[in-house]
Amino acid sequence: MKALTEMQESFLHNHVKHGMNPTQSARVAGYADPKQSAFQLVHSPAMIAKIRHEREKLFHTDLATTATATLRDVMESEEAPASAKVSACRTVLEVCGMLGKHSQKSNDNKSLSDMTADDLAVLIGSLEDSKQAMAKVIDGNNNSTETTQSSDIIKD
Repeated sequence: MKALTEMQESFLHNHVKHGMNPTQSARVAGYADPKQSAFQLVHSPAMIAKIRHEREKLFHTDLATTATATLRDVMESEEAPASAKVSACRTVLEVCGMLGKHSQKSNDNKSLSDMTADDLAVLIGSLEDSKQAMAKVIDGNNNSTETTQSSDIIKD
């Protein structure tokens, strides 16, 4: 796939990263006829592929980090209602494959709402340990990877 022009890159950035609609993105990028240009850009197979790729990167980096932090904040909040805490815990456990129909463990028959605070603390600790074990810093300059602490930022 050939490289995008500076205006196309700007359109892509505004559309994906800033959530602007296509016409707004084309206008900010400097296109003379933003409405027509936006239509052509979002119907171009090359741009469709780029938009999908950039959205996927955004979902797997910034948004995943934000979602994880939000779930943690809810679970640890003293002000959050118990139902919100249970829902956040359930979401984390389902995503990790530790609960629900895609569960990897056969002994997860206990409902999350039936678990004690100690049971939940053990599960959360296990998830934090798993996350820390999988976290890596990816350095695009020399293609090397190294293990990092969970508080470090994962670079794209």
